[in-house]
Amino acid sequence: MSAYDAAADAWADSAAPVYARFAAAMVGQSPVPLDGATVLDVGAGTAVACDAALAAGAGRAVATDIAEQMLRRRHPPTQAVVADAARLPFGDDRFDLVIGGFCLGHLPDPGAALAEWRRVGSATLATAFAPGPSHPAKAAVDAAMEGIGFVAPPWYQHLKNDTEPVVEDTASFEALAVAAGHQNVSITQITVDTGLRTPAEIVAWRLGMAQLAPFVASLPQARREEARQAAEEAVAGIGPVLVDIQVLSAS
Repeated sequence: MSAYDAAADAWADSAAPVYARFAAAMVGQSPVPLDGATVLDVGAGTAVACDAALAAGAGRAVATDIAEQMLRRRHPPTQAVVADAARLPFGDDRFDLVIGGFCLGHLPDPGAALAEWRRVGSATLATAFAPGPSHPAKAAVDAAMEGIGFVAPPWYQHLKNDTEPVVEDTASFEALAVAAGHQNVSITQITVDTGLRTPAEIVAWRLGMAQLAPFVASLPQARREEARQAAEEAVAGIGPVLVDIQVLSAS
């Protein structure tokens, strides 16, 4: 996705550390032992889930995404392959574990992707945000950016209105995995401390997201600083940022 390619630098600097915490929570729910395991991270972005899997003892990690520039920001020794999440260029049962951090909500057919993940791996881990209102910092920053001229791009509106709700509904999320042929399916809800405390930290996280980073980068420097200041004022007193996520585990 071009938006994620365009946001790769900003994401790596600010959003990736937050998603690393989500990844650690996900990997902690692995349905299979990770010691020496071969892991595939689908929709990997900067491959923070690979980092989490390797830190937990995995022997090899491979990251896939359609956003090549995101993959280029991964850390060694993770390998990378540009690939569609529902059409993976790997043989059957090549991986001990397939992980997908907040990937399924971006896909037009998450069920087809889950079936493909089952084909190439023995077990699956996937995350989605928990149902219910999102953290107020998100809306506060968005509103501040709209005051500067930001308009959410169509792909992001589609994501929020049409695709993410399919996996954020717990029953639907579980049913997709079962229909894709997964067994021993369970979903655990976890509250993740993102580590964000100050307005500056919160705003850096949000402005590094793919829907906002290209807009912010397009602003003249003075306007960019004005936007950041407005956003920091909007989130004053909101921290710390705790986010509820769902972790689907299947084997």
